[in-house]
Amino acid sequence: MARIALNEAAQFGIKGTTKRKPHVGKKYQELVREADKKIDEERFRYAHAYKKASTYLAR
Repeated sequence: MARIALNEAAQFGIKGTTKRKPHVGKKYQELVREADKKIDEERFRYAHAYKKASTYLAR
């Protein structure tokens, strides 16, 4: 079996640093909500078009 050679930073992390979660601002959350809303609207529009097309093809 092959061995992978990793340096110390990859194995144990960089010394003198701490782990933190990134700060998510209000503007970011607003943009995420807006994007999710647009995605949902497009899914609904696509589903409606798909249903309409299936009834058209069934004729």
